[in-house]
Amino acid sequence: MTRGKRPAVATARTRAVEALRGVLENARNAAPLVGELARDLPPADQDLLRELVLGVLRWKSALDAEIAATCRIPMQKLIPGLREIMEVALYQVRHLDRIPQYAAVNAAVDQARAAGGEGAAKLVNGVLRNILLLPTPAPPPESHPLPTSGGEGRGEGVVAAQLARHYSHPTFLVERWLARFGSDTTRRVLAADNAPSRLDLLTNPRRTTRDGLRSALASEGVETELSPLAPLALTVLKGNPLRSPLLAAGHFSVQDVGAQLLPLLMPAGDLLVDLAAAPGGKSLSAVAHARARWTAAVDRSRRRLGRVTENVRRLGIPEVRAIAGDFGALPLADGRCARILLDAPCSGTGTLRKNPEIRYRVTAEAIDRLAGAQTGALSAAVRLLAPGGYLLYSTCSLEEEENERVVARVLAGESDLEPAPIDASPALAPFVDGARFRLFPDDRCDGFTAHLLRRRPAPTADGLAP
Repeated sequence: MTRGKRPAVATARTRAVEALRGVLENARNAAPLVGELARDLPPADQDLLRELVLGVLRWKSALDAEIAATCRIPMQKLIPGLREIMEVALYQVRHLDRIPQYAAVNAAVDQARAAGGEGAAKLVNGVLRNILLLPTPAPPPESHPLPTSGGEGRGEGVVAAQLARHYSHPTFLVERWLARFGSDTTRRVLAADNAPSRLDLLTNPRRTTRDGLRSALASEGVETELSPLAPLALTVLKGNPLRSPLLAAGHFSVQDVGAQLLPLLMPAGDLLVDLAAAPGGKSLSAVAHARARWTAAVDRSRRRLGRVTENVRRLGIPEVRAIAGDFGALPLADGRCARILLDAPCSGTGTLRKNPEIRYRVTAEAIDRLAGAQTGALSAAVRLLAPGGYLLYSTCSLEEEENERVVARVLAGESDLEPAPIDASPALAPFVDGARFRLFPDDRCDGFTAHLLRRRPAPTADGLAP
């Protein structure tokens, strides 16, 4: 490493420690905090900072288990910042091939010395160099590692705890997933949650084509691939499109593939009412994919609605109209909306790769509280639905408490509301089960769940449904 580059890398590592403490001690969200701390860093160090923070959050429990097994001082008694210094260094050792191990360790020792003097430096040096002598921990085996003599389910509980520690997920969540989705699916989800996240782009057909955008970005050094799920989506493989002038020119917006898909799961219509809409990606996707001629993007946050207006202006899609309103007092007439999309605020358990801090905050009790709010939001949305109209209810959660049970409660109170089979494209059909669409996290996108509902048409004059 040259003398000119050493301070920049050290700054990225130092700020990674600052970011981790902000996330874990002050409940800051990782992505915006990293953005704040990266503003004055060179581009390569901005990328390193993001990788270090999100990577440590994805693997924190496993990193801490290795450190605790080697450190002579209990983790809770370490001076502030020392745990994070070792986590950042160990993440580089275990997961980043491009950074030499000695460089990661030396930087951590220097940081520890600055934070706590020579004693802290010696402690960090000893812990990390002892860990370097050990093999990288492997995932728990497929079979139960312990007998189940402690009672029925003992083996499953042991596996859940081991998986939770290795992949840094809440144990209660892993237990639920094993019971509901099975071992194979759960392990795939856990592995996907801990893989590096990729950026998805929504092509603006008013400015270019998907192939044209891909070629233009490639000429700037940004490598992408076509999404097999969404017809206007590109997934970034290399480079940073946020530095491209094409973004400011409105050729694309940044939007997860899952969010791009939502308007494709319901019949096309004239006007789509998009509830909890900010920053407007789903409304923009609906117009871009010709699933709606107009959209009303409703959100209670005027600040977030400002982002809708900004995106509409940048992309040149005036058919998206921003409207301020809350679920308790929506500025729309009951029973008049033929197409409604409600992407409800949720626990986000399908997005633990891009938002890894969620795994340290989500609880079973919080999910139950959210489910109550979601039931109220869906009930309010249903009141707007016209006879014969369609409502798509979605969350970026994998939990049945926030999805199937919410829908069941609302259906039980609405005699003229029914599940509507989703007519999906061949690419999406494998993820459809009647009126439900579910994607588990994988290398293509985050996980989410959606249900399509329909209000039965009003009877005709002779008393028969049309």
